[in-house]
Amino acid sequence: MHEVTVGGDVPLSADEVWKVIGDFSGIRKWATAVEAESTEQTADGKVRTLSMPGGRTVRELLADEGEHFYTYTLDRPDMKSYFSTVSVKPAGADASRIELIVKFEPKDVSKLEETRDQMGRFCGGNLKAMKRALGLV
Repeated sequence: MHEVTVGGDVPLSADEVWKVIGDFSGIRKWATAVEAESTEQTADGKVRTLSMPGGRTVRELLADEGEHFYTYTLDRPDMKSYFSTVSVKPAGADASRIELIVKFEPKDVSKLEETRDQMGRFCGGNLKAMKRALGLV
């Protein structure tokens, strides 16, 4: 599986950061592009449904969670597998590091570099949105 990681240090405790970005059911606290969201418990687990611009709907399944991290997956027509992790790591009393990790396996291996670049831009945009929601941008 291929991996893209984007991270950034912030001058806030991990707990402070997690209050804003760590709620799987509250992504709109930082993801302003999401027009609406809902979360439901299904036979497969917790699923959040995001309404995106242009009428697009995204359904994400919570795959794992713990203190200061969660991982979700979703079905993408261009991927054999896809997992995205949001995490915050303490770096002192008033500092932490946000990390966004995407692990993926594209169906078309010839598009690996293009997909890797796309994932890097996706994570970078999310990191910027998180910092903005934390009042740091």
